[in-house]
Formats: sequence, C-alpha cells, structure tokens
Amino acid sequence: MFSRIHTAVCRGVEGKEVYVETDIARGLPGIYIVGLASTMVMESRERIKSAIINSDLEYPRGRITVSLTPASLRKNGSGLDLPIAAGVLASCAYIDAVKAWEYGIIGELSLEGRVLGVSGVLPMIICMKDAGIRKVIIPAENAAEASLVSGLEIYPVRSLAECIEIINGGGNAESISIAVDEDGVVIEASAGHSTGDFADIKGQENAKRALTIAVAGRHGILMVGSPGCGKTMLASRLPGIMPPMTEDECLETAVIYSAAGKTRAQKDLLTRPFRNPHCTIGRAGLIGGGSIPVPGEITLAHNGVLFMDEVCEYDTNTIEALRTPIEEKKIVHFRKGDSYVFPCNFQLVMAANPCPCGYFGDSKRMCKCSEAQLERYRKKLSGPMMDRIDMRISMEKVEFEDLRTEGPLEGDGRDSASVRISVERAISFAHRNGRTGYNADMSESEIDMYCALGPAEEKFMKRAYDALKMTPRSYKKTLKVARTIADIAGSREIREEHLAEALSYRMLDQVNE
Repeated sequence: MFSRIHTAVCRGVEGKEVYVETDIARGLPGIYIVGLASTMVMESRERIKSAIINSDLEYPRGRITVSLTPASLRKNGSGLDLPIAAGVLASCAYIDAVKAWEYGIIGELSLEGRVLGVSGVLPMIICMKDAGIRKVIIPAENAAEASLVSGLEIYPVRSLAECIEIINGGGNAESISIAVDEDGVVIEASAGHSTGDFADIKGQENAKRALTIAVAGRHGILMVGSPGCGKTMLASRLPGIMPPMTEDECLETAVIYSAAGKTRAQKDLLTRPFRNPHCTIGRAGLIGGGSIPVPGEITLAHNGVLFMDEVCEYDTNTIEALRTPIEEKKIVHFRKGDSYVFPCNFQLVMAANPCPCGYFGDSKRMCKCSEAQLERYRKKLSGPMMDRIDMRISMEKVEFEDLRTEGPLEGDGRDSASVRISVERAISFAHRNGRTGYNADMSESEIDMYCALGPAEEKFMKRAYDALKMTPRSYKKTLKVARTIADIAGSREIREEHLAEALSYRMLDQVNE
C-alpha cells in the first residue's frame, strides 16, 4: 500500500519541504530509503523498527521502500524519523492515510517509541506553513519555539502512540502567539538585561554617551582602556538600552537558534541575544561553517550584540574574516555545489587593552611592553578593519571619587531605562524623516539625501578630511555617526557640533594610542 506524508528538513537557516513516500510490497523483509539521505537518516531504519515494535504495533514483514522527495535535495537530520514511521504505519493501515496527508510531521524517535526534540523545527514549520499546511505535529520539547509561528495548529507529542492517536482521532492543538503592539513591537519583551543596568556603572559618562550613539545608529564601536576600567560591564548592558524586538526580529532570531540547535527559554526568545565568544575561538566558530554549514557567533548575534572582548588577542585571520559580514550583513558558505546564506546584522562592540600588559599611556602605572610587542599588538587590527569600525573611544581609569558618589537615580537620564528612551526617540525621529533602517546601513543615495551639509559644515569637514588623512569610507562613516548624533538632538540638519563629536570618535587610529 502507498502513503504520502508532509515533512521538511533544515538547510542552513531555511526549511525545505520534503515528502515521505512509502510503499510496502511483497519481497524480502527490509526497509530501503532513497533520495539523497545522509548517514543519520539511513540509521533511522533501526530506530523506526524498534519504536514501532515497542509501541505494541506489528512491524510489516514485506519490502518497505521509502522515497524522500525531491530526490535532488540532500536530507540530513533526525527529524525525519517520525514522518517515516508515520508513512510506514499509514501504508499498513495503522494510520488513516487520508487524514495523515493533512499534517506536517517532524520528530526523532527513541527505541522505546518516545518522540525526542530536534534542531531546526522553527524554519521547518515556517516552510510547511508557506506550503499551505495548517496542522503540524512536533516533539513536545520544541513546543515553545513553535509557538512563535502564528496561524498554525501545533500538536506537541511525546510518543509515537500519541502521534497515531492525533492523526486518527484528532487532538487538542496548542495555539500560542506572541503579543505585539500596533507597530509590531513585542509587548512581553524584557526591557532590561539579566547582567545589570547602566546605573550600576560609576563614572565613564563619555563612554556611556558613545554607546548610546552607537546603539541608536547600530554603529560598530571599539573601546580601548586599561584593565578594570569597565569595558566589559558597559558592553554587557547594551541589550538593556536597545529597543524591544519586533515580531519579525523575534522570529528571525528564534529561527537561527533553532537551526543551530541552541534552544532558548520562552522568555529569552523575546530578548535580544548577547554573544561574547572567547578570544581562542576559531574562524569557523565565529563566522560559521562545517561540512554541513551551521551558524557561527556572528549569526547567533543577529538582531543583538556581538561583543569581542580582548579583540587583539584573537587570531588575525579570524578578525579579518569579519570584513565582508560587517559590510554585507550576511555570510555565504558554499558546500558541494550548494550555497548557505546566514544573516548577521548585529551591533558590533570590541574592547581592547592599549598594549599587551594593559598600561600603555596610563598615568599611574608603567607599561612593561617592548617596542616589538607593541608593534605586534597594533597589527592585530589592520587598517582596513579599523576603517570599518564607525566609532573608537579611549576609556580612562575610574577615580576613587567616582566610586564613592551615589549612582544615578531611575529616570535621571543615566540608567538603562532612560537611555533606552533616548535611543528609541532618536530612531523614531529618523523614521519620521523618511529613514526606515539604521543610520549605519544607509546607502550612498541615502547619505547624499539625509547627510547633506551646509556651506560652513562642508568647509569644516574638508579641513578635517585633509588633517586626519581620512578615506572616503571613513568620511562617510563620520557623516553617518553625525547623523545619529543629530537624531538624538532632534535636529533635521547636521551641524558643526555634531560633526565635531563624530570626528572625536575617529581620532583613535590605533588601539595603543
């Protein structure tokens, strides 16, 4: 008997629709899977047989042929176990084949018949929704992430027996959706961040101002300062001053984590990610890769923050690999004739010491580094890489008097909630004036339109261009930062004071200065 089941596989961060066609005929007993199945899929034969038997069902004794269509698509992942088992059971009349065709089915099977969670459920569900399927059976472990997709009847199951019962007799679907306001912003998104508030940090007001500008325009920023001056504390609090995620951003982020097999808690699905990879991370770990490409840290930071602490301790080739992703907001991997596209639009934050010992230029402690050590340290961040970083700030040591002063009170403009309001106002001002994206992402035509300078400002920038030996890229990035500063001030025109402040964030040409 012939049967057909809807399912899908995850390819990169995209779902691809797959049909499981099953036919049981006379012949030597056995199950044969065709259709470019990986080793993991081929191994499902033994799991499926044991799961069916241990669910108190009779395993068919004929020749079982399973075809995974389309045959040209490479299939990988254990999520095909449950649909293949359902196809086998539909072909021997344990499951109603007509009713089974109404469902999309995903899940891994254990030998005793339990349904286990799998990676990539979210992109697979979205793929099946786009194909017109409205009923989806998934592992109970994946119910939280599946709830982000609206317009579907979700049936979480814990065993093969539950799957059979739902198809044959129907069942109660879970229909959970995220609450959004009229602008599409998630209502339940956490306003703060678990690592603390800006109010916790004493001193460093200049750095807080720079980070506010960086977040408002999604500008990459490099912080240079002696150990213990607060670079990591400031960076870890950035998600708390970023605007809440929209429904689309929540879904994009959840899809990436689902495809990477890094399930986030329900409350974390609505908050911006903060990734802080260790400096020993390899190139593949940072930008993604592998024989079957998986997302790297830059993709896991999509719609959130990528913090590279002690950036000068990273391998030079690893740092240089960021050049293209920073510009294009995506990374493309090619494997066996296929291309895998991973998004990576993140807030880049880098932190570094001024030298290997950390005290170059410190007024109270002597630097012990040799000239050769300083030279090697400087070369870790190349000129082209530095040119791609919009803002650079030098942080001074916090004095004892700053530590003894009372912290800012809520609503005084220096805690995370107040700073976030300033950021949201700047972004709203930009939107009211015709800009839909972040200032850091403005195109050439948008720069000409929204960053036009008056005669005095034009003359000011001409002098700065020659004096600071700027490149065309650094000039345009300065204009973008100045545009963000003007947005925070609520000004339609970019004035000299905005340009002067923007230029002050490009004076640090090398991390040791």
